[in-house]
Amino acid sequence: MDDRGILGGMHPFVKLILLALVMVGSTLVVFVVGMLIAMPFFGPDMLRQLGDTGPENIQLLRYVQLLSHLGLFVGASLVFAYLVGGRPLRYLGSRGHPGMTALVLGALVMIAALPMVNFLVLINEQLSLPESLRNLEEWMRRTEEAAEAATRLFLDVSTWQGLLFNIFLIALIPAIGEEFVFRGIVQKLFRQWTGNVHLGVIIAAVLFSAMHLQFFGFLPRLLLGLLLGYMFVYTRNIWVPVFAHFFNNAAAVIIYFLAHNDHIDFDVEGVGAGRFAPLLFLFSLLMVLLLLRGMWRVSRHRHLLKDPP
Repeated sequence: MDDRGILGGMHPFVKLILLALVMVGSTLVVFVVGMLIAMPFFGPDMLRQLGDTGPENIQLLRYVQLLSHLGLFVGASLVFAYLVGGRPLRYLGSRGHPGMTALVLGALVMIAALPMVNFLVLINEQLSLPESLRNLEEWMRRTEEAAEAATRLFLDVSTWQGLLFNIFLIALIPAIGEEFVFRGIVQKLFRQWTGNVHLGVIIAAVLFSAMHLQFFGFLPRLLLGLLLGYMFVYTRNIWVPVFAHFFNNAAAVIIYFLAHNDHIDFDVEGVGAGRFAPLLFLFSLLMVLLLLRGMWRVSRHRHLLKDPP
C-alpha cells in the first residue's frame, strides 16, 4: 500500500474531495505568487491585460498558462500525494526507470493510434444535440472555437527558441501534471473505490477528456486517456504514460511549427481520413492492441525479474 501519509486512511471518495480542494488551493497560491514575481517584468497593469487575448499580449498569456498548469496539476498532485502517500513520487507511480523498451512502445502506440484519433474526430464533429438544447450546443461550439484560437495563438511561432518553449509549455508540463493527476491519482482512487481496474481507467479517461472543455474533441481525447490509462496499468510506472503523453503533444507542436513555417507540407489531421478511414481505423486498433500487449509482456518480465516471489 502507498497510502501511508497523514490522510492516507480516508475513503477514496473523501480523497477525491480533498484532491479538488488541493487543486483549487494550489492554483490560487501559485497564481498569486507567480503574479507578484512577474509584476516587475509585465508592469502594474498586468492584471488588466489578462482579458486581452491579442498577439501583442502573448508573453503574459503564456506565463499565465504556465502558472495554471503548475498550480492546478503539478503542484496539486505533489501536495496531495504527500498528504495521502507520504512519499509523493512513489505514491504517484514512480518506480524507477521503466526501461527504454516500454517508453518506445508507448511512443509507437501514440503513432499507431493516429488513424483512430482522426476517425473519432470526424465522428465527434458530426454529433449534434437535440433542437431543445440548441443554445447549449452553440455555447459548446463557441467554447471550442475560442480554445482552438488560443491554442493557435500559442503555436504560431517562427523561431526555434519559440518552438522549444512551446514544447516545454504545451508538451512537457501538461504531460507531467495531467498524468500525475489523472493516472497517478484519479485512476488509482477510482480503482480503489470500485475494486475494478477497468472502471478506474475508464472514469479517469472520461474526466481527463471532459477537463479540456473541448466538447467536439471529447471522443479522441477519451481514446487517448484510455490508452494512457492502460499503459499505467500494464507497466505500473507513471513515467510511461508521461512520456507517451509528452511524445504525442511534442510531435503535434513540432509538426505544426514545420508546416506553419513552410518547412514541410504535411497534414497530420488527414492521416486515417478519406474513403478508407474505417479500414484504417481497424488496422490502427489492431496495431495498438498488439503494441499494448507487447508492453504488458515486457513490463511483466521486468517485474518478475526485479520482484521475484
